[in-house]
Amino acid sequence: MLDSNKNNAWVYHSKLSYYDKSNNCGVNKLIKGSPIVNENPYERRSLECRINLERRFFRVGTLPDYASVVEVENPHLIDPAESYRFTFEGLYSKTKMTILKLEKVKSFDTLM
Repeated sequence: MLDSNKNNAWVYHSKLSYYDKSNNCGVNKLIKGSPIVNENPYERRSLECRINLERRFFRVGTLPDYASVVEVENPHLIDPAESYRFTFEGLYSKTKMTILKLEKVKSFDTLM
């Protein structure tokens, strides 16, 4: 989706976003470790995202060992009856991403 086609205000104010340069986008409640804030946008990192709309669950953890884990600050903002898009945004001209795996699972096999 082109930047001109998204509603930036809604994305930010929905508080259902993860942004690794800020702790103010909603997915920032610290569960384990230290906050996942990336000071260097070109640093290589691996993250895992887990989403379960029915349980109002959205977590992001660092790989390989989940040393840091954050989740959505207010899970009641997730409406299981709504449709959502899972998107990635490249903010820098040199941004490179590799999506290693995207799975639809019946359950999460390990705790994060």
